[in-house]
Amino acid sequence: MKTLLLLPLLAAGAMADDNFAEYYKVEDIKLPPGVPPEVGAIDFAPDGTLFVVLRRGDVLRAKPEADPTAFKWELFATGFHNGCGVHAISSSKIRVTEMAEMTQAEDTDKDGKADRYTRFSAGWGLSGNYHETNTLTGDGKDGYFLSIGTASHNGPVFKHVLGDYSPEGRRGRNFSAVKWRGWILHCDAAGKLTPWASGFRMHNGIYRDPDGNLWAGDNQGDWKAVTPLYHIEKGHFYGHPSSLVWDAEWEGKDPLAFYRENLDQYNKDRTKAAVEIPHMEINRSAGEPMEIPRDGSFGPFAGQLLVPDNNGTRISRVMLEKVNGKFQGAVTHFIDEHGLRSGNHRLRFTADKKQLYVGQTVRGWGAPAEGLQRITALGGVPEDIETMKITRNGFVVAFTKEIPDELADAKVWKFTSFTVQPRWLYGSDPENLKEHAIKEIRKTGPKTVEVELADFSAGCIYRLDLQNVKYADGRKRTELQNNLFFYTANELPR
Repeated sequence: MKTLLLLPLLAAGAMADDNFAEYYKVEDIKLPPGVPPEVGAIDFAPDGTLFVVLRRGDVLRAKPEADPTAFKWELFATGFHNGCGVHAISSSKIRVTEMAEMTQAEDTDKDGKADRYTRFSAGWGLSGNYHETNTLTGDGKDGYFLSIGTASHNGPVFKHVLGDYSPEGRRGRNFSAVKWRGWILHCDAAGKLTPWASGFRMHNGIYRDPDGNLWAGDNQGDWKAVTPLYHIEKGHFYGHPSSLVWDAEWEGKDPLAFYRENLDQYNKDRTKAAVEIPHMEINRSAGEPMEIPRDGSFGPFAGQLLVPDNNGTRISRVMLEKVNGKFQGAVTHFIDEHGLRSGNHRLRFTADKKQLYVGQTVRGWGAPAEGLQRITALGGVPEDIETMKITRNGFVVAFTKEIPDELADAKVWKFTSFTVQPRWLYGSDPENLKEHAIKEIRKTGPKTVEVELADFSAGCIYRLDLQNVKYADGRKRTELQNNLFFYTANELPR
């Protein structure tokens, strides 16, 4: 029988172990010499060709090689204005979201370079502010959902802007001086735009999962207490008021001023995040979400979401569930360091689903950490918590491997809770901190533990600090990959 050794509680990061390299390999993909490696977007064409959009304007393509230094890169297209989203329709045709429009580039004479550039869609404004980037995801019907970023107070607005200008929208730390900034738009197969959802600060990544659910992150800042992950629904408002100046229902009113004076109404009007991701411990700035393949090709955690950290050497793992018809769930790290650079914001799986490519750029913040990396699943299952699901009185926690009886000892587990409140200020410190005694803990299966907590209620974020554990299995001692988890308890099961 396996025995369990209890070690002192790890107080810092969520990654408890150095065994990650046994299950996954992280490699640097070399781009051509002299090319600024600021990757705005990546995508695979149906034939496996990899396209890499660089923020400085170029688009490279190559067929992936086993040797990460041996990619035969070609310059496919150039001249894009800060391209941060790409759809590779084929090995000779792509669509790129630039600052002011979505452009289609096509190689019609088959010489390896795009020779025809056409506007596929446009209609959002451009103020000249550096922060107004855009990206895309498919809608499943040959159209797209577009995330249209706001402007930053760190940069100016030009005298001449593209589209309508709003003085009220110009106010605030992150602002929406021109149309549809801070929105998600739907773009149909003909390029026609429809407003879809509002209230975003910098939703640098958007993703439609195989079930048709639409997901977007955001990054902590004004009106964003921590890093959120949102389930996007049409017509909903997701918390950043500046975008509402382009909503006809707010015509002639200043939503920023209104909500500053009416926080109770603000909390009624906004749609909460499905998962709140703590800024310091887990993810400082959410990039593009991506689902782990459901067939197990990329190891365990099938069907869970990965969220890259644009401001850290981390990718988060999100364990979602539906409670009373709405998504909520837990988050921990998928990877923290282990050779991963910072700047992570674009993810794509290869066709065989065994490799994850990561596009990176820090856009001038902090030490340079740009480029392209890939993570390869090597097989095997790490020791970790696989899922964390809420009950009316606590949680059912399932592990990836069979656990010893000793893990049902309450001394191994520590639960606390807190709340965060989005305001016009930058982020939110934890509020209403509370410790929760364990009323009962029991092993309910070979891999599962059920925990009942004292004073358990909805409307807060629960933090689990699980003491570092080691299994002695006759071969070697192995630790849990993670020992820090956060669950966003918007609701309790009815």
